[in-house]
Amino acid sequence: MKKKSKAISAVESEEIRNTNENGEEVVQEESTKHKVASFLINALLVFAIALAAVSTYVSYVASSGNGVPSVLGVRIFSIQTESMYPTLLPGDLIFDKAVKDASTLQKGDIITYWTVINGERVLNTHTIHEIYDGGGYRIFATKGDNNTAADPLTVHEAEVVGKYVARIGGLGKVFDYLQTSTGFLIVVVIPVFLFFLFYLIQFFRVLFEYQNVKNRIKYEQERGRTEDLIAEQERKQREAKERERAELEAELREKLRAELLASMGAAAPAAQEENKTEEQ
Repeated sequence: MKKKSKAISAVESEEIRNTNENGEEVVQEESTKHKVASFLINALLVFAIALAAVSTYVSYVASSGNGVPSVLGVRIFSIQTESMYPTLLPGDLIFDKAVKDASTLQKGDIITYWTVINGERVLNTHTIHEIYDGGGYRIFATKGDNNTAADPLTVHEAEVVGKYVARIGGLGKVFDYLQTSTGFLIVVVIPVFLFFLFYLIQFFRVLFEYQNVKNRIKYEQERGRTEDLIAEQERKQREAKERERAELEAELREKLRAELLASMGAAAPAAQEENKTEEQ
């Protein structure tokens, strides 16, 4: 029976060990998924916040001052027409570098500058077609790559905003949409709100888990103290029973001794009388 119980215990312990291993694997897998999800959410949150900051800044600059947004010396514009096709397409987001010295500009460079179109002062991005000396300053004749003739108005070097550096196709449409109140609300405000709501829920979830763990620890401590009290009572009961048993055994030994002595005392006079009888 002992061997059989040992075998059963070994099997049960192996099953428990396998169960624990599987449980640990599941916990590790869930932890990995949670880390990946948190990383993606954090990345999206950072992107949304950065996009919100840039969009807010660009919207503010575009509606006030000279209307030329600049981030770390890089100026961002969205192409609206096909005048620079195929070099630049409508919806492209372009990046210009501020021009500190107009003498560094050459024919063929693409520049963004202030000009007047249909009676309105606007920003335009075209290629430098010709360069003229204006006597202490430079004058630029510009032309769209998709246009057959040069622009009717020349550009004073003071009107040059930046020199074209790079572009991202199609992102200009998103950039333009973000300038609208609806686009900013849908693309930036709502996602950021949802992300913060998610982390608020996560915060309360962690808080509740912490409270549950705290209560569990408190319960285990109280349970341990209760078990200690029960064990102490059982120990006292065992000691009391042992004392009672010891006292009872001592009392029985005393009674047996007294009876033995009494029987021995009664037997002695009888023996003396028998000896006297035999002598007579």
